[in-house]
Amino acid sequence: MQGRTWKGANSEGLDKVRELLIRRGAVEDKELKSPHEAWRVRTEKSVFTGYRSGTIYCTGGDIPELPFLYKSISEVLGQL
Repeated sequence: MQGRTWKGANSEGLDKVRELLIRRGAVEDKELKSPHEAWRVRTEKSVFTGYRSGTIYCTGGDIPELPFLYKSISEVLGQL
Protein backbone atom coordinates (compact mmCIF):
# COMPACT_ATOMS: atom_id res chain seq x y z
CA MET A 1 0.00 0.00 0.00
CA GLN A 2 1.26 3.47 -0.85
CA GLY A 3 2.28 6.11 1.67
CA ARG A 4 -0.25 8.64 2.89
CA THR A 5 -0.22 12.20 4.22
CA TRP A 6 -2.71 13.96 6.48
CA LYS A 7 -2.53 17.74 6.96
CA GLY A 8 -3.99 20.24 9.37
CA ALA A 9 -3.81 18.26 12.62
CA ASN A 10 -3.64 20.34 15.78
CA SER A 11 -1.39 19.34 18.70
CA GLU A 12 -4.24 17.38 20.31
CA GLY A 13 -4.83 15.48 17.07
CA LEU A 14 -1.12 14.70 16.75
CA ASP A 15 -1.13 13.29 20.31
CA LYS A 16 -4.25 11.19 19.70
CA VAL A 17 -2.83 9.67 16.51
CA ARG A 18 0.47 8.85 18.24
CA GLU A 19 -1.42 7.17 21.11
CA LEU A 20 -3.61 5.23 18.65
CA LEU A 21 -0.58 3.89 16.79
CA ILE A 22 1.19 2.88 20.01
CA ARG A 23 -1.97 1.09 21.23
CA ARG A 24 -1.96 -0.79 17.90
CA GLY A 25 1.60 -2.04 18.51
CA ALA A 26 3.77 0.70 17.01
CA VAL A 27 7.09 1.41 18.71
CA GLU A 28 8.25 4.98 19.23
CA ASP A 29 11.70 5.99 17.97
CA LYS A 30 13.93 7.31 20.74
CA GLU A 31 15.53 9.94 18.50
CA LEU A 32 13.95 12.22 15.93
CA LYS A 33 15.67 12.99 12.64
CA SER A 34 14.57 16.62 12.35
CA PRO A 35 13.62 19.47 14.70
CA HIS A 36 10.34 19.69 12.75
CA GLU A 37 9.24 16.23 13.93
CA ALA A 38 6.96 15.92 16.95
CA TRP A 39 7.18 12.09 17.02
CA ARG A 40 8.06 9.05 14.93
CA VAL A 41 6.67 5.52 15.41
CA ARG A 42 7.20 2.24 13.54
CA THR A 43 4.99 -0.74 13.00
CA GLU A 44 6.92 -3.47 11.22
CA LYS A 45 8.40 -1.72 8.16
CA SER A 46 5.96 1.21 8.07
CA VAL A 47 7.03 4.51 9.64
CA PHE A 48 4.55 7.15 10.79
CA THR A 49 5.90 10.64 11.45
CA GLY A 50 4.01 13.50 13.09
CA TYR A 51 5.33 16.97 12.32
CA ARG A 52 4.93 20.09 14.46
CA SER A 53 3.29 21.76 11.43
CA GLY A 54 0.29 19.41 11.80
CA THR A 55 1.24 17.01 9.02
CA ILE A 56 1.32 13.24 9.58
CA TYR A 57 3.06 11.04 7.02
CA CYS A 58 3.23 7.27 6.62
CA THR A 59 5.78 5.60 4.37
CA GLY A 60 3.32 2.88 3.37
CA GLY A 61 4.09 -0.82 3.28
CA ASP A 62 2.50 -4.21 2.95
CA ILE A 63 1.24 -4.90 6.47
CA PRO A 64 -2.38 -6.13 6.44
CA GLU A 65 -3.63 -3.60 9.02
CA LEU A 66 -2.42 -0.50 7.13
CA PRO A 67 -5.83 0.27 5.52
CA PHE A 68 -7.43 0.04 8.98
CA LEU A 69 -4.77 2.36 10.47
CA TYR A 70 -5.25 4.87 7.64
CA LYS A 71 -9.02 4.88 8.25
CA SER A 72 -8.56 5.19 12.03
CA ILE A 73 -6.18 8.14 11.65
CA SER A 74 -8.62 9.87 9.28
CA GLU A 75 -11.43 9.32 11.80
CA VAL A 76 -9.38 10.73 14.69
CA LEU A 77 -8.55 13.82 12.62
CA GLY A 78 -12.09 14.17 11.24
CA GLN A 79 -10.85 13.80 7.66
CA LEU A 80 -13.08 11.06 6.25
